[in-house]
Amino acid sequence: METELFSILFNVFLLVGVLFAFKSRQQISTLLQQIGLLQKTVESQSRQIEELKQQIKSAPSDPVRDVAKPTPAVPQATASVNTPPPVSAKPAAPLKSPTTPAKPAKQVPKTVSTFDFEAWLRGNGIFWLGAAVLAIGGIFLAKYSIEAGLLPPSVRVILGALFGCALVAAAELANHFKARLRINTPYISAALASGGVITCFAMALVAFDFYQFISANVAFGVLAIISLASTYLALRFGPVLAGIGIIGSYAVPALVSTGSNNVFALLLYVAFVSLSAVWVAEYVKQRWVWWQGFAGHFIWFAIATVMASTSDVWILFVFTLVSLYLFVLSGVLGWALTGTMTAALSVKTLLMPRKEQTGVVLSLWLLYVFIMLSNPNDVLGWINLLLADVMLVAAFRHSALDTWPFFMLLFALLSYENMHDLTSFEDGLFPFNGRYLFAQLVTLSGIAFSVFMLVRFADRPAYLLLLVLTPVSMLGVSYVTAPVEAETYLYPLWALYMALIGAGASIAAVKSRVPIRQVTYLILANSMLALCFTMLLSASTLTLAITVQVASMSYLSWKFKVRIPDWLYKAALLVVICRLTLSPWVAHYKHETILGIHWTLVVYPMALALVGFAIKYNPSTPMRAWLQGVMLHIVALLVTTETSYLLTGDYPDFVNLSYTESILLSLNWLVLSAVYFWRSHLSGSLSGLYQKAGLALMALATLLQMDISLLHSPFITQQFVGEGWVNWLWLQWLMPAVVLAIVMKFQLLPKQYSNAILSVIAVLGFLFINGEIRALFNLGYLRLGPPIQQAELYTYSVVWLAISTLTIYLAQLRENSALVKAGFIGLAVVLLKAFVVDMAHLEGLFRALSFIGLGLCLVEIGWLFQKMQKNEPEPV
Repeated sequence: METELFSILFNVFLLVGVLFAFKSRQQISTLLQQIGLLQKTVESQSRQIEELKQQIKSAPSDPVRDVAKPTPAVPQATASVNTPPPVSAKPAAPLKSPTTPAKPAKQVPKTVSTFDFEAWLRGNGIFWLGAAVLAIGGIFLAKYSIEAGLLPPSVRVILGALFGCALVAAAELANHFKARLRINTPYISAALASGGVITCFAMALVAFDFYQFISANVAFGVLAIISLASTYLALRFGPVLAGIGIIGSYAVPALVSTGSNNVFALLLYVAFVSLSAVWVAEYVKQRWVWWQGFAGHFIWFAIATVMASTSDVWILFVFTLVSLYLFVLSGVLGWALTGTMTAALSVKTLLMPRKEQTGVVLSLWLLYVFIMLSNPNDVLGWINLLLADVMLVAAFRHSALDTWPFFMLLFALLSYENMHDLTSFEDGLFPFNGRYLFAQLVTLSGIAFSVFMLVRFADRPAYLLLLVLTPVSMLGVSYVTAPVEAETYLYPLWALYMALIGAGASIAAVKSRVPIRQVTYLILANSMLALCFTMLLSASTLTLAITVQVASMSYLSWKFKVRIPDWLYKAALLVVICRLTLSPWVAHYKHETILGIHWTLVVYPMALALVGFAIKYNPSTPMRAWLQGVMLHIVALLVTTETSYLLTGDYPDFVNLSYTESILLSLNWLVLSAVYFWRSHLSGSLSGLYQKAGLALMALATLLQMDISLLHSPFITQQFVGEGWVNWLWLQWLMPAVVLAIVMKFQLLPKQYSNAILSVIAVLGFLFINGEIRALFNLGYLRLGPPIQQAELYTYSVVWLAISTLTIYLAQLRENSALVKAGFIGLAVVLLKAFVVDMAHLEGLFRALSFIGLGLCLVEIGWLFQKMQKNEPEPV
């Protein structure tokens, strides 16, 4: 244990020392390079000045010109290295001298940064080396005293602690008498103090862990005092000690466990350390110190979340507020929370990643994790109420926090999902209890706060979005997740709420004179109406309700000449696309019907019509291109899902895919990949994302195709592909070849993939034609088991002879030399098969004649190929 402890401390300190020495070395190297360049520049300027003086002295004197033209001024030493010396207006006469003309100074070559040991020793690195030696000496002294038994254990620990304190005192003396000692850098004091702190830290751990001189509580306090003292010393000697102190402070609870699992004591200590860390970071103006405290704080927050029980709910809640204060509010509103700002910020600015957003997200998320683990249902409503008060007041005070109400809305939705549902719905007043009462209060509070902010601050449009999202999300989620037994009493009340909200929004739209507000109020009214009909119908119509909002926003934007941000459309369409894409695979939706018809045959065509309507009226040109891509995606979904449902009666089971399900799923993914490639050409900013999605889908389709074409191929396994010439082979091999041909035709993929795609198309075509012939002669089976009949062999030859001949003819018409070569190769292979395989039963003279005929045919093919090559125009 002792050796491991000293090894860990030594390695940690050595790592810190090396990092800071490396940082100092880089700074010194940069300064030395700059000094070298400056010295060379000065030397070059001096040479030019001397050469110019010699030219002036050797030039013949011209009294008239000397009076009229004064001697040119000597260039300053700060001039550029490549600046030529100034000359007179007529330089021809004086420059005719045997003196060699001045050459321009050579450009200083770019120096390569290398490690200079002397420079490192001359710089601050020597101080850090000394600090490392001192710290290591203190640790080794303690280690040696333990091993040799020279002094009693208590004396060893006391002497080690005194040595550490002496180093800190020496740092103070060096800092106080730096003028008398001619110390020009604070790194000496910092190095001495860091060595002393680490030595004291090691002695405290030895006293607790090895000798058990002090209890866990005392060790906890001593280590905390040492760490905080190190943080204080950072204010005098620089941020290096702050890093050491913060690491040590957050490490104390891990190094010294009291065994009590007291969450309150742990979080109280962490809060105090985090307060010191944030304050020191602000004082020394070092971002890394802030992030160090941030990391330590939330690591212990996560640990406390797992350790805490239900009875600790208010401790975790208060610690959440402390986290928000330290890592968000203190930096935005100031330590006294007196800062204010009412100027509206753009959506891009609000959504830009900042350290404050990280703080609020982590605080709320860890509190929610605790709620999931401990399930404090009785006080969950009060937690949301108090947290909403803090977050909404903060947003009211500062416009940079306008995203906080949305975080609060999301937290309320997650809290609603964790509230217990009622066991009985016989009482008609159950909507006014529990989670349903909570949903109503959140809806009304969100609307009231949005209206208040819109009245108070007319230029902060974030609350227009909050006004729409709050009732739609809370009422919609609460109704969708409600049991079937609750719908009888819940729907009338929810419909009444939506009717009142819709009526109020309609009245506000009529009275408002601001176009953006008119559009928002009308969208809210339409949302309430659409959600009301959605609740009345089946769950699948929720997708249609969202699509209706996209169409209505486009129409209202066109009618009122108001530009609605594109990201709103994209967010809604993203929900639509995800629902339309994933819903067929969800068990709840698989067999859902609308008016007796399978839901995909109703929802997909209606969604297509609504998106087409939005394309017609949307005033944004980039958004219309995006909507066209969505429309193509829905078309691909309609084709792929309906082919799967109509041909197999179900959607594929990913755990146990059958032969036909693999065929359909592979084709569907390939079609969707082609759609994504098409969309990548329509949307500029997201083209890279669509390309990657298309390649991923194509890779998945390829894996499935390889499985059903190689490992579980119908040529190898007993798979029934269907009787007749129209069978599953069309979907397995022909349609993928057609899709890939379309991808090539419209250049949806870069040209470097063309040869690979052509090869895949050729292989798929070869498998399809041979599979069709095999299926016709074997009643829908392709397995190569029994001997092939003679008629089947001749059929292969005839079909491929016709294909090769047609290929050569079409290639000649299109003047495609590659296809001409492919056709002749195919023709040669067919003839080779005909004479070697088809006529293998021939013997004697007939066999000889067959080989002679084969030779003549091959010669004829070669002659024809050469003739066609000669008829091609010669290259220039």
